Amino acid sequence: MGELGSGPGAAAVGVVRPAHERARRAVASPCPAPLAPAREPLLFAELPALRTLPFQPLAHLPTPVEPALACAAYLGRDDVWMKRDDLVSPLYGGNKVRRYELLLAAALATGRRRVLTVGGTGSTQVTATALFGRALGLGVRAVAFEQPLTRFVRRALLANAAAAAELVPGGGYFGAFARTVLELLRARDTSFVAPGASSPLANLGYVDALFELDLQVRAGLVPRPDVIVLPTGSAGTLAGLLAGAWYLDWPLEIVGVAVATRAACNRATVGLVAWRTRRLLARHAPALGRRRHAPCFRLFHGALGRGYGHPTPDAVAALPEIERLTGAPGEVTYSAKALVGARAVCRDPRYRRKHILLWNTLSSTLPPAPESARALLPPALARLLDGEPVA
Repeated sequence: MGELGSGPGAAAVGVVRPAHERARRAVASPCPAPLAPAREPLLFAELPALRTLPFQPLAHLPTPVEPALACAAYLGRDDVWMKRDDLVSPLYGGNKVRRYELLLAAALATGRRRVLTVGGTGSTQVTATALFGRALGLGVRAVAFEQPLTRFVRRALLANAAAAAELVPGGGYFGAFARTVLELLRARDTSFVAPGASSPLANLGYVDALFELDLQVRAGLVPRPDVIVLPTGSAGTLAGLLAGAWYLDWPLEIVGVAVATRAACNRATVGLVAWRTRRLLARHAPALGRRRHAPCFRLFHGALGRGYGHPTPDAVAALPEIERLTGAPGEVTYSAKALVGARAVCRDPRYRRKHILLWNTLSSTLPPAPESARALLPPALARLLDGEPVA
């Protein structure tokens, strides 16, 4: 297997040629350092057997919990709370950072120096991989499948290029799958990060997050939620929170607002991710017996529209509410649709007397996205920037 970016098939998969490297170094912006203060996860203290896992601090914790009063009129309730994982790191926030403390640490522990991943052209996962991978000295390569062009997607493409990610045009879903397989066959010295960075190991980051929320509840900073609402695609965040609730014996319901079609995001696919995560946790907690409470999840498909990344009128209308809540622009793939789902939960009579918490998974930190980064994109991706954004 050859190096990424070499060999006769390189041009066919949109490889960034070495001639681009001087431009890449000129455009790429420096990463803040240090990444995060040294600390041990709450999960390791609770389950010392997990200390054998590689761990790299990236997150600045705990993230705040606060009332979602800025959009009380939109939600129809003034007692909803928000967990602000948008503030999890000054480098880049969102729900990938906690996962990468384990996932990228595992990649570093193998001695590999490159990471390959796959995501949409506006993927926050690709952005997080590019920024944190680069900060840790890892080369990052990403197969990008096309999604509807929005202002957020346009900015993400430029930001990913500026962060020194090597982007490979993937076309549609099937084309991206085929190109990812080709990249894996040709890769050397490379770790693979699955779409959404969802794996049992990575999902332990959100078991730890629920332990953190439990401390905030016990400190009287927030009522213990009966319901947590969050966007759900690859389901890693939902699975980690569900496993944490099982361990803590919380009677919790998690409402995952589906951001992908039912073929990819349904009770079977999400349930499998949750089961695998809980099984990994149980392997390190053999003394756990039957729990008094059975945390559960359900999926809300009413915000999706035509599919992943496609704006809906409700999602577009929710964008200003996201900015009022966080002080940063929202987007229509995850955060706006999650807020649409949260509003539906708030207006459902079944939840009238329940404590609801919205888990914000979008970064409030906007990484640099200079127009000059366009020169670093393969032509097929650069051409996408010429389209008219649909939202």
